[in-house]
Amino acid sequence: MKLILPLFGLIVFLIPHLDLNAQDPEEVRLIEYAPGYAFKDGLYLSIDDVRANDPIPLARIVSDRYVYDEDFFDELIIKREIILYDDAGVRATIKTKNVWGYGLHGRLHIMIGGRFQRIILQGNISHFVASETTNEKQYYDDEDTITRYTTTQDLYRNFYRERYYYKPLTSEGEICLFDFETNTMAQYDPAAFGKLLERDSLLYSEYNYLRRREKRDRMGEFIRRYNQSHPLYLPADD
Repeated sequence: MKLILPLFGLIVFLIPHLDLNAQDPEEVRLIEYAPGYAFKDGLYLSIDDVRANDPIPLARIVSDRYVYDEDFFDELIIKREIILYDDAGVRATIKTKNVWGYGLHGRLHIMIGGRFQRIILQGNISHFVASETTNEKQYYDDEDTITRYTTTQDLYRNFYRERYYYKPLTSEGEICLFDFETNTMAQYDPAAFGKLLERDSLLYSEYNYLRRREKRDRMGEFIRRYNQSHPLYLPADD
């Protein structure tokens, strides 16, 4: 966890807001977030893109890999820059470290400590396990390649490029707190959570009255209650 530990201790901003794709809120119908909500597949440059559910489509990313290849994002993360085409079709470059995250098959992955981490939202406040992942380059044997490559594009790659993939090596995870309202990350502990809960004076007063061990034991309960009182609203998929 050496890569993400520096993020902990204090609540920190992940990245500055970058409003490139935001829609006019008056033109968007919002619905209350629920676990079955599907985020669009694509690259989210900022939290505003997530709030609008309006990422850059994966097809705009310049890569010699198929965007739905399971190794696509493993290879993408080790590059310092991502090349893509903007709305006008102009080729542009962004720094990988400045990307908020991406969506794939309706699920969100957030950038933490130079790595993409799967995040499951519970609402405006969420807790999830962030694990340290490194990528080790592996080469296919001929027999592995025959069974692995099944699409026309993959078969083409089989003959005209190096046959390799990046094997993710994941270590034990650390529990994190994510505040959607402010786009901030914190360590999962009573003190950090208490700062987030200050926005609700009634819940904070009840929580602050508890002993430290009781606070930790009941953090999940108070996260649920906070999210019920302060629902997260996202664009409807009309």
